[in-house]
Amino acid sequence: MVTFNIAGFLADFTNGQSEISVNSSPTTVAEALHELWQLHIGLRDRVVNEQGQLRTHVNIFVDGENIRRKQLLDTPISGRTEITILPSVSGGNIS
Repeated sequence: MVTFNIAGFLADFTNGQSEISVNSSPTTVAEALHELWQLHIGLRDRVVNEQGQLRTHVNIFVDGENIRRKQLLDTPISGRTEITILPSVSGGNIS
């Protein structure tokens, strides 16, 4: 089972759900995301671009590790996995 943690404004595209479980057995992050898109298609375009690549302003963590330091969407997963989708935060004023 995969549990997704959806952070920030992205929960607007999951009907306000910040935690979503998928009972299938995907073997990669891409496969797990495909399952998530089946439930919340509007989230897809906020996470990946038209070519299916991870958007630069979005980070995905598998069990606490950023997939940008692994194999991106091809990062393998197994068993009980927690995937966090986190939009980057920028802006503000440092005084």
